Amino acid sequence: MEERKNSFGAVLTNDYSTYEELEKKYGIIPSEIIQIDLNRSGIYLPNGEVRENYRVRYKGEISGSRNSWFALPVRSKNDTPFSATAEKINFKDIQIGSYDELRLDTCESSYQRGPNLLNLNSRSRSNCGGCRACVHNYHGLYDQTVIKDRKQLITTTDIDDFFTSKKLDVSKLTQIAVVTGLFGSEENVISHMKLVNEVAKQRGFQGELMYFGCEVNSERALDELAKLDNSAIIYALDNFTKRDLLLNKTKALITLEKAKRTLEKAKRRGIETTISYISGIDSLKDMSNGFTELKDALTRFPVVNIYQIQTPQQASIMNEEAANLEYYIKTRIELEKIFAETGFRPKRWENYRPLWYDTFGSEILPSNSYGECEKIKRRVRKP
Repeated sequence: MEERKNSFGAVLTNDYSTYEELEKKYGIIPSEIIQIDLNRSGIYLPNGEVRENYRVRYKGEISGSRNSWFALPVRSKNDTPFSATAEKINFKDIQIGSYDELRLDTCESSYQRGPNLLNLNSRSRSNCGGCRACVHNYHGLYDQTVIKDRKQLITTTDIDDFFTSKKLDVSKLTQIAVVTGLFGSEENVISHMKLVNEVAKQRGFQGELMYFGCEVNSERALDELAKLDNSAIIYALDNFTKRDLLLNKTKALITLEKAKRTLEKAKRRGIETTISYISGIDSLKDMSNGFTELKDALTRFPVVNIYQIQTPQQASIMNEEAANLEYYIKTRIELEKIFAETGFRPKRWENYRPLWYDTFGSEILPSNSYGECEKIKRRVRKP
């Protein structure tokens, strides 16, 4: 059958039997493959709950997988084989899962990943610009129904009032991830991290304080970050190649070698380290080489996002290999090989668009529900 691509360059899956064939070829259960395909393809909403090219967010399950959060680009009927209506998720005319409620995915000052994990977007993410893979670089896409993060969290009063307004019991949080965007300098980042730490500690916070960014690189700044209790870094690396063409000028100056040095210095200081990465921009070879180079500088599994495209400009930088579903399966398998002996494993809650859901190779990923683990165990194919 002739390949058919959607408007964003992705080769669409034509028949459900494709997932069964890929299961036989790669030893990955269909629910994992379907969820990868869903995240790369997006979803059609016949009733228009969320407008086309925006993102829809919902909690749901696919083919008996765990109930978890998704955030997907909304497509036209011809641009994806997946649809959602009447609480059912369908692949063409086959029901493959269910959902609870379709919500517009908005840009907020913060959001929680469960009751004890907080992402704090201190700078307005909607004002970001310069990174061509990021949807927030295209300021004409979203209107005020999505943009809800105009209030930046800069001062002590800002942060304190924010916690009060959200009625958060900060003492019960196990992690606050501070996503700064580009703060302008590492001095600004460190000052802000200290400020968040101070306000949170006053409210009984004893969890992990995580910095998500790429501006903290010097010995002195890392020393300061290490002084904060339970500190961690997710280094926002995004992609390994064509960085000067695709990233904001500040981020483009950070080479793979520089990022590795920063992560090694942080690791020596007792700071937990990992990176964020977008799967779909580098070739498979460059992806593998990059993670092999960085592996020993990390203390946790990387946060790997499937490249979700909402604009033609984003589509133009997708790697040609990534037009096909197998690119993502091969990426997943290669990363499992690279990190197999480290003991590091992905966490589903820290990523709405991952390459892993319930399994990692032949392993069942941890869950709080024993029943869920047993259900999944019965479906795992042995390689």
